[in-house]
Amino acid sequence: MKQNKLYNAAIYCRLSLDDGNEGDSSSIKTQKIMLEEYVKEKGFNIYDYYIDDGFSGLNFNRPAFKRMIKDIEAGFVNLVITKDLSRLGRDYIMTGYYNEIFFPSHDVRYISINDNVDTLYDNNDIAPFKNILNDMYAKDISRKVKSAKRLLMQKGMYMAAQPPYGYKKDPNDKNHLIIDEEAAKTVRLIFDLALTNIGVVKITRELNNRKIVPPSIYKANNGDLRFTKLTETRRQMYKNYDIETWNTVTVGAILRDIVYIGDMENHKYEVKNYKTKKCTKVPKEEHIIVRNTHEAIIPRSDFEHVQELIRHRQRPSRHNHPNLFKGLIKCENCGRTLNLYYNKRRDGRLVWGYRCIGNSVRNGIDTEANTIRYLEIYNVVKDKIKSLITSLNLSDDVFLNTIIEKANTDDELQKLVDEKNKLLVRLQKIEKIVIKLYEDLIEENLSSSNYQKMLDKYQEEQKEINNRLNEIEDKFLKNSLNEKNILKLKQVLKEYLNFDELTPELINSLIDHITLSHIKVINGVKTRNIKIAYKYVS
Repeated sequence: MKQNKLYNAAIYCRLSLDDGNEGDSSSIKTQKIMLEEYVKEKGFNIYDYYIDDGFSGLNFNRPAFKRMIKDIEAGFVNLVITKDLSRLGRDYIMTGYYNEIFFPSHDVRYISINDNVDTLYDNNDIAPFKNILNDMYAKDISRKVKSAKRLLMQKGMYMAAQPPYGYKKDPNDKNHLIIDEEAAKTVRLIFDLALTNIGVVKITRELNNRKIVPPSIYKANNGDLRFTKLTETRRQMYKNYDIETWNTVTVGAILRDIVYIGDMENHKYEVKNYKTKKCTKVPKEEHIIVRNTHEAIIPRSDFEHVQELIRHRQRPSRHNHPNLFKGLIKCENCGRTLNLYYNKRRDGRLVWGYRCIGNSVRNGIDTEANTIRYLEIYNVVKDKIKSLITSLNLSDDVFLNTIIEKANTDDELQKLVDEKNKLLVRLQKIEKIVIKLYEDLIEENLSSSNYQKMLDKYQEEQKEINNRLNEIEDKFLKNSLNEKNILKLKQVLKEYLNFDELTPELINSLIDHITLSHIKVINGVKTRNIKIAYKYVS
């Protein structure tokens, strides 16, 4: 009975950069040919091709893989075929999950040709061991890559993807830096200003007054597509925010970077685990520093003088003021985190508050920074939490309305629902069109070249629609709040029914983040929005 079942196969191919040493035997083209021949021999129907080119086997957040999983969940696919188990993945825990739990629970047959694995039959005892070996292979590759990179670092070679501002990569040696003379002029200007004992704030304003574009814009203007995309993304995110200006963080980083005296400092960050791409900072004493690896832009004596001036300008922290909202307050305009700061009055009194580090300088000297006094934000948060506690006995719907300031109105959500339905209808129409195209090809009503051209067009549209559907689902997910989360928040609130003052424990238990707008004057009255996003329901 099983053998006569109609199978709609997902042809899954994957190739990562780490597989390069396996040669043509693992290329996407070779995988497709092998799988197509196998499917033809067995008489299976190919539902679709799912190809992840350039994605690690340790990462299961691959676009084609995710699309295949969605098609399985929708019931379109009941057979998955790969060249070998390592194409499915190299993390033995996740690979085992899909082989032993996900596929069987969705009545999906899995075949790995080279490993002789076919879940239709009881001959797959070796599969878990091969998954472990694939995982060990990935770990070994990761260790070897790390070792090779460390060796290059110790030789003083430049290892980052992007050259520092003021330099460019040597066209004859990607690990060697040469001076980018146009940008180097700005670097020299920054150090010249610093040598006159001018601080980073005034240097930043001077750069903006001279209309000198910042590093990211400079690189985008010089044809670096990565920075072009980054710049466009920032423009979309921060429409009311001038991204084409310098900021104090960038200027300060340039003044402290030893790359400008010809020294190389590597191993500032590292990936702790081969299964994740998350980088962590490496302690300063573990950085790998090699002197005189490339031409200097700044004389060593000038650089050291600037460091001395910076040290003298920095005031040591002599105050132990509480910082309850550290890392929690976000600027509504630019998304930056506000930092604790103080102003010293003439009478010697210190007035504490939080300030966005970007706005006043980035938008020029006429722009007011986004700031708030410590006592003001403290009292607002305290009052809102007390008000929230008083609403505990209300119904869930009323309770939610008291705490959630939704990013999407009901009208906007309805628009998303309507858009999703239209996209699904269009997908069904495209599937019918593709079938008709194939019939026209078979009946010789359409040439193979025109068939391929039209097929590519509709497949590209399918891809765009699926990407948009994923975005819509993400938005639905962010707006979905279930009873369990509401109950959890209520339980946490009950622990603080009679609180008098805010504490770090209370803040960390309840608040995800706080959004702070600039002060606006409406009808002569100053006003601002302070939105609290609570944990579990934000």
